[in-house]
Amino acid sequence: MDFDDLTEDEKVQVASSFETTPELLPFIPYLLQDLWELGSSPEIIINILNKVELPSNCRLLDLACGKGALSIQIARKLRFKCYGVDLFESFIAEARQKANDLGLSEVCKFETQDINHTVKTKKNFDVVLLAAAESLLGTIDNAIKLLRQCVRSGGYIIYDGAFMNEGEVIYKPEYSVIRNYEETIRLLTTYNDQLVLEVKIPGKEIKAINDRYNEFIKKRANELLNQFPEKKELLLGYVKRQEKECEIIENDITGCVWCLQKK
Repeated sequence: MDFDDLTEDEKVQVASSFETTPELLPFIPYLLQDLWELGSSPEIIINILNKVELPSNCRLLDLACGKGALSIQIARKLRFKCYGVDLFESFIAEARQKANDLGLSEVCKFETQDINHTVKTKKNFDVVLLAAAESLLGTIDNAIKLLRQCVRSGGYIIYDGAFMNEGEVIYKPEYSVIRNYEETIRLLTTYNDQLVLEVKIPGKEIKAINDRYNEFIKKRANELLNQFPEKKELLLGYVKRQEKECEIIENDITGCVWCLQKK
């Protein structure tokens, strides 16, 4: 599926995941070419997976997998069978190529698909993972409801998201699903699943990653400006939005990864 094959609603959905508009989407692969891990820490998630009881032939579903960094590193280190889904065809192509280059094509499969469709059709996985894409499935409790459909009884849900710092309020639609800590835990456990592990991500660590990523994005945006000077407002607007998003992430919310065991 090429970008032009997406419906208008799908284009808006993909664009919103990058905090931008459909007009910029054709430039996203170039702008983000230096970034493989798009917002999640494989080390944290692999550490969590090492601490829970899983079968040797574990099957993991990676929703909104981006370029496949999580699935590929999990498959490489833990030998899980990973199935990644993302609506952005360019990223899926990169994920398939990376898996092939590392000799992991047999245990890492990637497909271009809307995760809202995936959660209705994929069942009985040992682990389902939604990382740094929490808004794509709506409110936290609705996301958990949908994720539960994909995982077997006794299996695990890994939700990589965030909670609002005490006293903070963010008036931006893309942050509407984020709640304070107590409310987040209540919503995560709506269905009485067991909260097994919680890993809060230090602000200094997030800032270091954001600073590095922003430098990459600025570099690629300037290169594109030389080719498309008429897109100056569009490209520089994206860079500024990324910087503003990073300020919010570093100051107003706390990143956190939760692991739930399905009841």
